[in-house]
Amino acid sequence: MGSTLTDQLDALLHGVRAPSEPDLKVALSRLATEVKQRLDKGSPTSFDFFTQALRSLTRVRGSVYAEIRMSCIFDCGAFFFANRYTAESLDSATHLETLARQTRSKPWIRKAVMLKGIAYSHLGDFGEAVRNYSEALAIAQELEHVEGEASVLTNLGAVLNYAGLYREALPCLARCISLSKERPELQGYGTSALCNMAQSYLSLGEYERGMEAITAALDQSEEPNNAMAALNRVVREFTLVQLALELGKLQTAREHTKRCVEYAQRSGVKKAEFLAQLSKGLCEIHGGDVDRGLAGLEVALLNSGDKGSSEHVSALTALAKGYDQSFQPEKALRSLTTLISLLRERRESVVASLISGQPDVSPNVVMAPETKDLGAMTARESALRAQVAERDLLNSRIEMLERFAITADLKEESSGEHGYRVGRLASLLASSISWHREKCEAIDVAARLHDIGKIAMPDRILLTSKELQEAERHFISTHTTIGAELLSKSTIPQLRMAEEIARHHHEWWNGEGYPSKLKGKRIPIHARIVALADVFDALTHGRPFSPAWPIDKALEEIKARKGTQFDPELTDLFLDLIDRLRREHEDLDEYLGRASKNSPFLQARNRIHQMLADERENEKRANVTGNQTRH
Repeated sequence: MGSTLTDQLDALLHGVRAPSEPDLKVALSRLATEVKQRLDKGSPTSFDFFTQALRSLTRVRGSVYAEIRMSCIFDCGAFFFANRYTAESLDSATHLETLARQTRSKPWIRKAVMLKGIAYSHLGDFGEAVRNYSEALAIAQELEHVEGEASVLTNLGAVLNYAGLYREALPCLARCISLSKERPELQGYGTSALCNMAQSYLSLGEYERGMEAITAALDQSEEPNNAMAALNRVVREFTLVQLALELGKLQTAREHTKRCVEYAQRSGVKKAEFLAQLSKGLCEIHGGDVDRGLAGLEVALLNSGDKGSSEHVSALTALAKGYDQSFQPEKALRSLTTLISLLRERRESVVASLISGQPDVSPNVVMAPETKDLGAMTARESALRAQVAERDLLNSRIEMLERFAITADLKEESSGEHGYRVGRLASLLASSISWHREKCEAIDVAARLHDIGKIAMPDRILLTSKELQEAERHFISTHTTIGAELLSKSTIPQLRMAEEIARHHHEWWNGEGYPSKLKGKRIPIHARIVALADVFDALTHGRPFSPAWPIDKALEEIKARKGTQFDPELTDLFLDLIDRLRREHEDLDEYLGRASKNSPFLQARNRIHQMLADERENEKRANVTGNQTRH
């Protein structure tokens, strides 16, 4: 909704007689006051008011009271920009430019084209953004308006950053900082330039220099007293969060994320809330709550607007970092490749504008080759490509070995999911002792192969329900060494871990296990972890020689073997883990065996089982029909 003030202005403009100048001045002055107050409060619910205000202001003809009108229109554009209504911000800037050129007011022309540059940069049209900044800078220098020059330079640095021209941004920002040191009244522009400079260094991978710049910016920042100032503070806090995470300073990042959220709430501005959401997502990922963090970043990307918008690129950048940090190289590579492609398009747009005959943007802007601007990103992209290729090779090898392991499992347990459940339990237990996520994933994969040596065991031994003879018991114990040999001499870390697990998962804490009679902590910790998961799953699912036990009975048995068969500390953690999982998951088997649903081998096996079951059902129906016919 608008307000009584916009209604009053409209009534004056649409009256039978032209409004008197005093009446029009009063109406415009009152509207200007409300526009300023609402802009300072920053409430995004004022959209209808600002839309109506802009519409009413553009209906005033001629140049009467142009100064008041231009100030109002500029504030409308600032509101739209801050709340991510970029098209409306551009519309405001266009109306402002028309009125400014009509009155030949060069200071307002500079403000209008600068606002257009800001709007175009957030719409992703960086060529137009640079052209408008170029004109604004030329006007400021012609008027010897140092404040205007500083304002344009810091915004120009920002748009060059958006366009992936980080090296080119630095001289513009350095010039703005230099002006602010000469003129204390320009400190606000210098502070903004320091923040933009920190963002340049962040993208270039020069994190220490970036941290120096953003720390200086925050040291100079005053406590915000309106919505726009609070938005600027959020941008600075978010920049520091990103740099702190790159430098491994999680606690610092968390502290500034909290400030980010507080200032965003204080501002009530959508852009500030968006950046706070990105900040929280990145901290959650680095802090270990990966699923929640990624979910937040993925939602932010969906809500970021057009593909070319600055918010979209910010979200895409954060998501690429998030996927990389959470060891999802395929997704990280896709996001980073998309990001680099966008930046290349932007660079081309800006370069075209710089060579199109427009006035020079700045004597300090010298185009650097792509390798200098995007070098850190393209190097990471190459590393991710290699990582993905290596993982693809690893997956193909592990898939083949998993087929052998599943085949061995099927001899004793009909679902074929034993290895998957053991792997998931092992991963969860490893996580409870603070193993790194990548290492937890490795033990999940490696543990699936722990019984692969049983592929060599005769069915008459594995499937017998009778007490095994001594010779047969000795023979079946060799599945550990056979499995280890099958997995040996690999250069892949997961398979080296799988070899040790296969060999030692039947060792006992008291040294009475097999095959090496290892004792205590001489048993590799990943084998000790898998031993607990393996026995629990075997007890609760049964074997041909032993029926399945209830979970409570199995846990009592494991507890009884604490300190003899199992590592005492790991046993306590394992019992707590199972207790928690039972509370959180109604179907524990479904949760632990979820990864098995992705196994092509088990999928094919299940399809065959279903086909055979369908055939048997069809045969039964045919027999019943035949019997009925004969009767």
